[in-house]
Amino acid sequence: MDFNFEAALWYILAADCAFANVVAWFYPQWYQQSYPSISKLFPATKPWCVVYLVLILWLGIALKRSGILPW
Repeated sequence: MDFNFEAALWYILAADCAFANVVAWFYPQWYQQSYPSISKLFPATKPWCVVYLVLILWLGIALKRSGILPW
């Protein structure tokens, strides 16, 4: 099975999703203090990160069922 562009993009998004969830659940104050201008535009809140996680999982399941993801 070939490793293609869609799989690489999904893995990048999955890593970003994991990082966003760790920041939202464990280090929200660090994010707000380190990046004040970005945190106003893109707040790292728990509900949004859970929605992001659900969407990434749903996309991963769809890519797996279509035979694109090699795991």
